[in-house]
Amino acid sequence: MMQHIGQRAPISQKRSVFGNMNNDGAPYPASSCLASRFHPDFLAVVEPGVRDFLVAIAVDHNLVTYTSCEGHDYRPDGRLPDERHVGVIPRNGEEGERAIAVFEQVGRSINAAPASPAVEVALMLNRVHDGEAVYPTIDLYLSKQPNAGWDDYFADIELMTTQLVQALERHPPIA
Repeated sequence: MMQHIGQRAPISQKRSVFGNMNNDGAPYPASSCLASRFHPDFLAVVEPGVRDFLVAIAVDHNLVTYTSCEGHDYRPDGRLPDERHVGVIPRNGEEGERAIAVFEQVGRSINAAPASPAVEVALMLNRVHDGEAVYPTIDLYLSKQPNAGWDDYFADIELMTTQLVQALERHPPIA
């Protein structure tokens, strides 16, 4: 009898008091399961606030993601908040260049007429290490504007996420 992948390879995450989803339910960034977008429980282990953003990147644009965060307000615990973002590991240099070009174009367009003055689209280019291997990464952020407050950022993050997802949907798939 053929088994469903969800039966053979179940995945689950625990949610923290701040909304983080990770292996232990830790209240700050921590280790999470590696989940394929083809797994039937994929969206169940993605933080709700970043799901549409992640789907726009991983599914609609067919990119490999390695991190996502809906943004978390840690101020009650005396820590700085985290901003909403999705991170990509391009399969090759050409895909990375296409992703950067689309993300920069979308960012410029939104930042010229943002749905909220408290939030801007930002891009972070970095690397992740796995033993000796080093992989380039492209992280697309919804960042707090320097002159804005965190209350305004969190009040408007859903509006800005919708604006970003709609802008990404207007572009043909990157990969």
